[in-house]
Amino acid sequence: MKVIMLADVKKVGQRGTLITVADGYAQNVLIPKKLALPATAENVRSFEKRNQSAKDKVAMDATLAKKALAEIDGKVIEIQAKANEKGTLFESIHAKQVAQAILKQFKMSVPEDSILIVDGPIKKLGSHRVEVKIQSAFAELTVSLTGVN
Repeated sequence: MKVIMLADVKKVGQRGTLITVADGYAQNVLIPKKLALPATAENVRSFEKRNQSAKDKVAMDATLAKKALAEIDGKVIEIQAKANEKGTLFESIHAKQVAQAILKQFKMSVPEDSILIVDGPIKKLGSHRVEVKIQSAFAELTVSLTGVN
């Protein structure tokens, strides 16, 4: 029997695939547990339509991410932090603070996990390189740290 998988099932199939399984397995296990749908013409059309709209959404999100990151690529983010006389910060600057600074200065929300501080957490005043990657879009920024008393 042909079924459309609604969930990942080990050694059977992945979500979103059209597979052939034994009739009994499909009728007694997969379909009652809502792990799969019978592959009727209507279900296949509906499933393909949903898949296409999901692919279109991902493509649109990637396009928007590229546009947004193109606007901030090469820009300088200014952050003020408390530091001693030698220029060492009292608290390290992490991706969270960089994301907050991007939101404040460019009015753009960037997830923390998409920000990479090239040399690890920032612990000294000065300029530091930061990379932002969202899906396939990439931007490189400079974080300029100035000391505050």
